[in-house]
Amino acid sequence: MGMASPPMGRADRVNILVVDDRPSKLIAMEALLADLGENVVCVGSGADALRQLLEREFALILLDVNMPDMDGFEAAALIRQRPRLQHIPIIFMTAGSDDHHALQGYSLGAVDYILTPVVPEVLRTKVKVFVDLFKMTEQLKRQAEERVALAEEQARRAAAEAANLRAVFLGDAGKSMTRSLDLETTANTILGLMVPDFGDFAMLRLSAVDGDTVHVRHGDASRGTAEAETSLSASMERAVRSLGSQLLIDRGGDESVVRGVACPLHARGTTLGVLAVAVGEPRKPYDPVRIMMVEELGARAAMAIDNCLLYREIEQRDLRKEQFVAMLAHELRNPLGAITSALGVLERVGGDPADRARGVIRRQLENLTHLVDDLLDVSRITTGKISLNRSIVNLAESVERCLKTLEAGERMAGHVISGQSEEAWVEADSVRIDQILINLVGNALKYTPAGGSIDIRVRPEDDDSVVEIVDTGVGMSPEALAHAFDLFFQADRAPERTQGGLGIGLSLARQLVELHGGSVQAASDGKGCGSRFTVRFPRSAPPVPDSDGVKVSGHEIGRSRILLVEDNDDAREMLQMLLTLAGHEVYGACDGPTGIEMALSLIPDIVVIDLGLPGVDGYEVARQLRASRSKDVGLIALSGYGQAEDRRKTLEAGFDTHIVKPADPSHLSTVIATLQRGRPSPSRQTLP
Repeated sequence: MGMASPPMGRADRVNILVVDDRPSKLIAMEALLADLGENVVCVGSGADALRQLLEREFALILLDVNMPDMDGFEAAALIRQRPRLQHIPIIFMTAGSDDHHALQGYSLGAVDYILTPVVPEVLRTKVKVFVDLFKMTEQLKRQAEERVALAEEQARRAAAEAANLRAVFLGDAGKSMTRSLDLETTANTILGLMVPDFGDFAMLRLSAVDGDTVHVRHGDASRGTAEAETSLSASMERAVRSLGSQLLIDRGGDESVVRGVACPLHARGTTLGVLAVAVGEPRKPYDPVRIMMVEELGARAAMAIDNCLLYREIEQRDLRKEQFVAMLAHELRNPLGAITSALGVLERVGGDPADRARGVIRRQLENLTHLVDDLLDVSRITTGKISLNRSIVNLAESVERCLKTLEAGERMAGHVISGQSEEAWVEADSVRIDQILINLVGNALKYTPAGGSIDIRVRPEDDDSVVEIVDTGVGMSPEALAHAFDLFFQADRAPERTQGGLGIGLSLARQLVELHGGSVQAASDGKGCGSRFTVRFPRSAPPVPDSDGVKVSGHEIGRSRILLVEDNDDAREMLQMLLTLAGHEVYGACDGPTGIEMALSLIPDIVVIDLGLPGVDGYEVARQLRASRSKDVGLIALSGYGQAEDRRKTLEAGFDTHIVKPADPSHLSTVIATLQRGRPSPSRQTLP
């Protein structure tokens, strides 16, 4: 059982282990050593001693030689087998003065051999020597640990200061790189930061701008630069392929040294190029910190270059917009000039010249309407405000309608049109499908000289319904082909702009195709080799025939009393004249209150109302008429807006249908016929 002297409150007391099998002797030893003021731990066996030694530190062991079971020598041997315990001094205590035992004790690492009974002063003196030695050793260890800790703290501070300096440098470098949005200026700034601070020369290769541009800055014409530059170029190629930094390693000396670093420039998932820096001679090789700094500068350089490229793209878009405005003015002046001239002819002559002039006016108005519709549709698609009125459509019939429309507009100038159409059904907006085909076929007509051929084929193919348009026109270069569907893009053409156009037809066609879940592709073998456009839509099953379906014709109706409420005098007069010529009894009102008053007195069959009336608008006119005794009258809304939300608002106001300006006379007659056949209970449906 172990015993210990009571604690004395000193923080620097050390432990002394006394091992003896006789309790009386342990008590005596503890009393003798009490004056030293240290912790005296007493145990009665070698096994107990070993357990104590494994649990705490001791300055000295006083070990009795003659103990049962395990004598002092055996206990000492076990203690010395533990590396941590080998340095603890052992003083053997024995009643016999046998030289053999003394030698055996010294061989086991004993520092002294004391005969019992002990002389108290001698024992305390010897023990104090080893206690003081232990304390000195512990103090030296603490001082060494403090010096190591201080050195580590200084190293950490130095590293933190160096890291802070690097961060400040990188921050300043980033600001310098992004100060300009000019690509050439930014490239020179980047290279100026690399040379001479990080190498004798630097190379910047930008593969994403105008081909492959190399900027080189030499800071030192020292010997070996040309060779290193060649090697660095190879490292740059590897950096692009591997998407990671590459090191230029010199293996000529006793050890390999890094002479250069090439790091790829990544931004937004794209490799913009490579930044590389190297020393001409390996007198100042790159350590890990310098390599890391170069890579950090490369990351910031990539962001700066990407900013320049984005700015350049914005500038190009702005330039394209300016070109578009110029083209728009040009394109609008052409039909307006033709209309003005044709009106001059009508004012002076009649007969055949007047008929031809009317034809010119009709065609040019259709061209103007088509231009405006395309412009509006581009805006609607861009803002997500376009909707599709889907039904089951046969693409073969759509192609047939497209060709009739183009022929009526005299856009086929001696072209040879051929093709083969099979039934190919899609679930689509019939009006938008016609618009897609007119734009694509119209593009083929525009860029195919007179006498050239255009082949149009319609077919089902696996899960797709396909339209293929092949022409023998001017074709496209690979550069033009890559941008064929870009908004406002037009291939190179003569200054006189004989083909015309705004560069929106193909872009609009692609966007409308994609709204239907389809795709469109352009192909050409080059200039002068013609073009091929392939449109694919998800294929649908043919519709089930409707035996009760009846087509309504605007020419199958009789005389109707119609009231026009329109504030534009010219528009009201022309529409009134057209409907009168169609056999109707037509009245006109120039504003909302007048229209309401006339409707209540005339009790017309149909009221055609412009929604944009001043004061009391068309919506309010419709609501008041529905609340009056004229609630069963047919109401037709006229508006320059025709989106789903616009149509919904007109229905909620009480209109039967919604027609987008300019109103086609034939379509208006069909709508009137439909409403008349449904009187006095209007169908309340919106017609396209």
